Amino acid sequence: MIRLVFRDLVTNVPIWLGALVVTAAAGAAVSVAAGLITSGLGLDFVYLAGLTTLASISTVLTIISIVAVLGTVARLTVDLQRRSYALWQLVGVSAARVTWIVRAQLTIVALLGSALGTLIAAAFIPAILRFGLSDSSGLQEIEPRTQPIAQLIVILFVTAVVVLGGLKASRRAGQVRAIEVLRDADRGAARMGVARWILLALTLALALLSTWSVGKSAGGGAGQLLLIGPLYTAVAVSAIPLVAPPLLRGWTKVIPDRFSSAWFLARNAASFSVGRSTATISALVVTIALPGSFYAAFTTNGNFVTASTGESMGALGPGSFLILLGGPLLVSLAGATATVLMATRTREQETALVQAAGGGRGLVLLRATWEAVILVVTAALISVGVQLVTGVGMALSLSRITATVPSFGFGPAAIAAAVCILAVTAASALPVASALRRPVRAVLAAE
Repeated sequence: MIRLVFRDLVTNVPIWLGALVVTAAAGAAVSVAAGLITSGLGLDFVYLAGLTTLASISTVLTIISIVAVLGTVARLTVDLQRRSYALWQLVGVSAARVTWIVRAQLTIVALLGSALGTLIAAAFIPAILRFGLSDSSGLQEIEPRTQPIAQLIVILFVTAVVVLGGLKASRRAGQVRAIEVLRDADRGAARMGVARWILLALTLALALLSTWSVGKSAGGGAGQLLLIGPLYTAVAVSAIPLVAPPLLRGWTKVIPDRFSSAWFLARNAASFSVGRSTATISALVVTIALPGSFYAAFTTNGNFVTASTGESMGALGPGSFLILLGGPLLVSLAGATATVLMATRTREQETALVQAAGGGRGLVLLRATWEAVILVVTAALISVGVQLVTGVGMALSLSRITATVPSFGFGPAAIAAAVCILAVTAASALPVASALRRPVRAVLAAE
């Protein structure tokens, strides 16, 4: 069994590489928060408290991003290998052993990825913290420090999150019905299971409670204020299986099939492989909605301060943005790109089928580009809903004290969406371009 664990990892490197990249990004992101805490050790309480507050907010935002992204990556990792798990069962591997193998592989990948991300981040953390603290009054002179024990804690923490997040996916690997999968290897979108419904209810309740309580005092606590937008983002990610498939099919139907053959192929590919699509959309929603809703809450509160006191609250500096949102956005963008790259083998074979049917090189490249655009636009539409709810909800709550105009953070979200289009298009088109250089028969015969 140990030999099978490692041989399967090597055989399916493109799939497991996605999980490795995401866990490495998670290790780097959590290392920043750990660096804030270790930099405050031994200092006066005022400095330690300030750094701990920043670290706690950064950690919560990072955890939201990690849980949202790693869950989808773990599920996609298993779904892309369901045929292999079916074959294992046909040759006598028990369901319990299949589950054990997948969990062992997740643990190995998580340890390697988190250690790699933590070690790489260690070289940059001092510079990142100096820049990040430059916007924080009273904290500019603090000398950033890292400690080996903190790095070890980060590695163990990220590994634990990955393993726990993959428990359900690994259990499903052992529950694959061999005959069913061998007859139809594709799988539909993730369903709203009991755990996801509970998560949706909890995040929605926390988001509504936080929004309502902001209006009980002058803007509420800083930590609570900064978490309202991310909480609504978590609500949207929890509801992705409900929202994303019908939204994707709905808005793409607005553009007629005669617009482009590449568009027709891309739209149908995204709709048919809806399980793969929702995995990417989940990570994209975090990448776009997190900065958008964060700024929506921050700016709406700024409008409240201006309306009630006549003074400007000021903008969120680039250093503070990096400390608070840099890590979570790194994880989510890495997750979005990884989910596309993980399906490289499937995309290459789809490209070969289009070529076999008479499609030219330009058609298949344009199809890959349009599919990336479809995924990003779907995520952006969901993110717009998150930003509208955040801005309007906060404005209504704060208007109980002073009439407040809502803001929606469309600018930061648009920048994030543009970055997502570039990253996802590259991740989708580059493997296709590589496949075009190989014979169609060789691509279709590849396992």
